Order: sequence, then C-alpha cells, then structure tokens
Amino acid sequence: MLLLLEEAKKDKKKLKSLKEVAVRCQMFELGSKLRDLEVDLFPETEEEKEAKLQSEKYNLIFRMVDLNVSHSICWLISETIKKSNKKKGNFSISDAEDLLAKKRRIFNED
Repeated sequence: MLLLLEEAKKDKKKLKSLKEVAVRCQMFELGSKLRDLEVDLFPETEEEKEAKLQSEKYNLIFRMVDLNVSHSICWLISETIKKSNKKKGNFSISDAEDLLAKKRRIFNED
C-alpha cells in the first residue's frame, strides 16, 4: 500500500484515481486524506483558479436560461468567443486545439 501511495504522489492523475477508488470503496476518511494530499502536492495555479471562477459565473448565467452546461464547457464557450472576437473571426483549427488542450489541463480531464 505504501508503494502505491508513493507512486501516486508523483503524478496528480494517479493520486486522483487512488482517491476515487477509496471513495468508491466507501473509505471516505482515506479519500479525504488523499484529497488533502492532492491539494498540498499539486496546488491550483492562478490560471486554474481564474478559469474556475469564470466558469462558475457563466454556469450560473446559463442555468438562469435553462441551459445545464458543465463548468469546463462554460469556460470553453467564453474563451472561444473571446479568442474568435480577438482574431476578428479568423479562428483556426490550431486555436481550437489549443483551447481544448487548455480546458483538459485546467479542468483535469483526460
């Protein structure tokens, strides 16, 4: 078990997976301790914090008009519109790929 934990400490995805397994096994205290460890070892960057605040704002707006959209998609919509406006409509596949990669990184999506 210690070897598993030591290995998980090196990679955020592995630590998150271990935490999720603990919760699925209803080992909530262990899950909580693993979450604390995750926060200590891999703190959120300012970019991640700002993106999540922005996504919460847009999520509320969308829910007010009966659109149930995840936080990561709310962020993606707002960033896509911003980038498209900034490029005056010359939005490219490369821009889309950059935004999708950023979304996966910020919101810890596979």
